[in-house]
Amino acid sequence: MTISRLPGRIVAVMVGTVAVMVVTVAVSVFWMTRAMDDQARTHAAERVRNALGNVLSQMRATTLDYAKWNEAAARLAKGDTAWLDDNIGSAAVVGETAQLIVVWGGGLVDDIGWTDDSGPERRTGVLDPAIVALAEAGLAGVPLGVYQGVTFFAWRDGAVFALAAARIEAVDAADGPALDDAGIGRIIMGRRLDEGMVRAIGEGVQIDGIEIARAAPADRPSLPLMSGDARPVAHLAWDPHLAGTALLRRMLPALALFTALAAGLALAGMTLVRRGARHLAMAEHRSSTAARTDPLTGLPNRAAFNAMLAPPASAGERAILFLDVNGFKRVNDSIGHAAGDEVIVQLAGRLGTLRDTDCSLARIGGDEFVFVLTGANAGFRAKWLAHAVERAMAPPFDLRGQRVRLGAALGYAVQADDQARGDALVHQADLAMYEAKRHRDRGPVAYGALIGQADHDAQAIERALREALAQQGQLSIAYQPITDVGTGRLVRAEALARWTAPGLGSVPPDRFIAVAEQSGLIIELGRRLLGLVCDDLGRHPDLCVGLNVSPLQLLAPAFVPDLLDELAHRGIKPSRIEIELTERVIVDDPRLAARCLSELHAAGFSTALDDFGTGYSSIAYLEQMEFDVLKIDRSFVSGFGASSERLAVLNAMILLAHALRLRVVCEGIESGEELDLLRDLGCDLAQGYHIDRPMPIEALAARWLAPDLARVAFG
Repeated sequence: MTISRLPGRIVAVMVGTVAVMVVTVAVSVFWMTRAMDDQARTHAAERVRNALGNVLSQMRATTLDYAKWNEAAARLAKGDTAWLDDNIGSAAVVGETAQLIVVWGGGLVDDIGWTDDSGPERRTGVLDPAIVALAEAGLAGVPLGVYQGVTFFAWRDGAVFALAAARIEAVDAADGPALDDAGIGRIIMGRRLDEGMVRAIGEGVQIDGIEIARAAPADRPSLPLMSGDARPVAHLAWDPHLAGTALLRRMLPALALFTALAAGLALAGMTLVRRGARHLAMAEHRSSTAARTDPLTGLPNRAAFNAMLAPPASAGERAILFLDVNGFKRVNDSIGHAAGDEVIVQLAGRLGTLRDTDCSLARIGGDEFVFVLTGANAGFRAKWLAHAVERAMAPPFDLRGQRVRLGAALGYAVQADDQARGDALVHQADLAMYEAKRHRDRGPVAYGALIGQADHDAQAIERALREALAQQGQLSIAYQPITDVGTGRLVRAEALARWTAPGLGSVPPDRFIAVAEQSGLIIELGRRLLGLVCDDLGRHPDLCVGLNVSPLQLLAPAFVPDLLDELAHRGIKPSRIEIELTERVIVDDPRLAARCLSELHAAGFSTALDDFGTGYSSIAYLEQMEFDVLKIDRSFVSGFGASSERLAVLNAMILLAHALRLRVVCEGIESGEELDLLRDLGCDLAQGYHIDRPMPIEALAARWLAPDLARVAFG
C-alpha cells in the first residue's frame, strides 16, 4: 500500500461506513414509519368504533328511560295518545335527546311518531316499515321483563339516524298482569347524525375530515354503520393520520444533512425518531384513556369495567355491587336532563368517596353504577358497601334550587368458585338488583340460591318441555266435572293439562304454561293438548268439555281456522267445546279479542270468561264481549257461607251475570252446604272437589258418562 493511495482507501472505508450507516438508518426509518402508520390507522379505527358505540349506548339508555316506565306502559295499553304526545312525543319535538320517536303496538291500532322537523302533531308512517321490522326482529331476541333494547343505524329522509328500540313495559311486575310479547308496545327513538354531530365525534377522537359516506371510500379509512340486519347502511370515513409519514417528512432535511455529515447526524436522526415515537405513544395513551372514561363523571366506563373483570379471581375474593337509581327518570322529565346530569355528577362524587385500593367504581349506563370489590372478605365488604351507599344517598340532591331525594335498587353477588367468569357474576348481581327493584322495601339484595334457582328452573322446564313436545306420552289431560246445580247432572268437564317429565316429575300447569308462553312454545303445546282432548271427544260422543286457551293462542291469526280444521278432520262438532278465557286476553287487545270471540260464536263454540274477579273485572267488557258463561273464581266462593259480606258479593256477581244473560259457574265448591247456598242464590253450574276431583278420561267415563253409572251431584 503506498502513501498516496492511503487517503483514498481511508476515504473509501469512511464512505463505505457512512453508506452502510445511511442504508441501515434509512431502512430502519422507513420500517418504523410503516409500523407507526399502521398503528395510527388501527388506533384511529378503534377510537371511532368506541365513539359510535357510545352514540348507540346513549341512545339505548335514553330509549330505556322512556320504555321501562310503568305509566307509559299503562297509558300505551289504554291507547292514550294525548298522554303519549305530552310525555314521549314532546322529546322528539324539542329535539335535544332525540329527533325521532315512533311508538306502536299495545293499545294502538297504528304506529304513531314525532320528529323535530314536522311540528308537534303526531303522524303515522314516520319510519319505513322495513326499519320497524328490523327493530321487531331484534327485540324478538330480548326476553320479556329485561332492561335491554336493540340499536342500529338507518337512513331516513337523506340522513342517517342512530336508532334504539325497546319494549314499553312496566318495570315492576306487580304494577299489572304479565303481558305476552304480542300485546306489549314498542318504541324507537333516534338521533340524527348530522354534520354537527359527526364533527363533534371527530373532535372527540381527534380525527380530521370525518364524514358520512354511502359507500366505503377506497382511498380513506372508514367504518360501517350497521343496520339491524347486520348490513352496512353507510360508512363513517375520515382523513388518514399517518403519524410515521408525517414524522418522516419532518426528518427528510435531517436525513439529507446526515448523508453529508455521516454518523453525527445519524445519531441526531435517531434521536428525532425516538422523540417522535414517544410523542405518538403519549397521544395514543391520552386517546385510549378518553375511550375508557365516562365523559360526564370521569369514572371508568363500560369498556373499562369489562377490562376490570378480565383477570381471574378466587372464590370469595371478588364481588359485584350493582346500583340503579330509583326515580331518575322523574328528575329528567320534571326538572330537565341538565338536572339529571347534575344528579349523576353529584352521585358519582358521593360514591367515589367509598372507593379504596380493592374497590373500583364505574358508570356503565345512564343511571347505573357498579362497584367491583376484590380481595379477602369480598362478600362481607359488599354488604357493608351496599349499606354505605344507602347512607351516601340519604341526603337530598340540590338541583337548581330544588332539593330532591332519590333512592337506589342495590343488588350484589359474590364469586362462588374459582372458575366463575366475570360476566356471569355481573349477571347474578343484575338479577339481584332487579329483585331489589321489585321489592323496594327490602333494601340491598344479595344474589342467592332462590334467585338463581328460579332462573335455572325456568331454563330446565323449557328444555324438558321441548323434549316432551318432541315425544309422546308425557302430556295428558285430566277432567273435572261441571254439573247443573239444580239437577246435579254433568254438563261438561273442564280439560286440565297435566305433565309428568322424566327428570322433573309432575310439573304444575301454571308453571309450565307460563314457561311455554315466555319461550314461544305455547302454540305448539296448545296444538298437542287439543289433539289429546279431541282423541277423548272422539271416543266419548256424549262428552262436552271446557278448554282453557292462552291469550297468545287466541290472538294468533290462525287459531280459529286451525281449530276448526282439526275438529272437521275428526268429525267433532264445535258445540261440544266451550272455550275458556281469562280477563287478561281482553285487556291485552280488546278489539282483537272481540273479533276472535265473534268468530268462535259464528263457528258454533260457546265461550266462558274464567277466573272472574281476579283481574281487570269490568262490566263494560262483559257487555261488549260475546261470552256465554261467567266462571266466578274460587277465591270468592271458598267459605262464602261464613261471611255475610262475601255472600253479598257473590250474590251480586250472580245477579250481574244473569242481568247480562250469562250462565254462572262457581268454582271451588268444597262442601254440600256451599252447594245448597249456591242453589238458593240461583247459580247455574258448580265445579269443585265436593263435586269431584280432576281425573283421567277413563274414570270420568265410568263415573259420569255411562247412563247406568252416571253420578248425580247433590249436597
